[in-house]
Amino acid sequence: MLRRKNNKTFDNEKDAYNYALTLLNYRDYSIAEMQERLKKCSVAGEDIKAVISKLCEYGFLDEKRYAQRLYDSWLAKKYYGKGKLKADLQKRSFSDELIAGITGQAQEEAEYERCQAAADTYLKKKKINSFEDAMKVKAGLGRFLFARGFGIDLIKKTMAEKITYTAEDNCNY
Repeated sequence: MLRRKNNKTFDNEKDAYNYALTLLNYRDYSIAEMQERLKKCSVAGEDIKAVISKLCEYGFLDEKRYAQRLYDSWLAKKYYGKGKLKADLQKRSFSDELIAGITGQAQEEAEYERCQAAADTYLKKKKINSFEDAMKVKAGLGRFLFARGFGIDLIKKTMAEKITYTAEDNCNY
């Protein structure tokens, strides 16, 4: 994907602040993300600190609110686990305490149901006619669930419940 080069440079705090407000019109940013965006525009270090503190003071830059929005967005997506949520929060450079607080809101029972739903959608597309097919589907299901951020124990439990097979090629799911 081609990206436009940012040719904007700001030499005073007011212009940098207005640029930051323009960015915040489109989406929320974490403090680290906003600092990075301002650095790309050649804003001086002291101006960055002043702009960030002003944005935080007025409530335009609020990491807790932003992290909570990401959590709510994650809840709306039914086929992702806690690992995906944690990775999204880490990608946006949130503090470890905030990440632990947000991921702690996710309930184990709800994540188990999410894992079951994700497994069901995967298995709808698969046909198991033999023992070898069952092994391939089971391996694929494990990769599918792991890629969506579910934990290993939860994946093992879900695979054991969803795919049962015997050596006589009696496969059920």
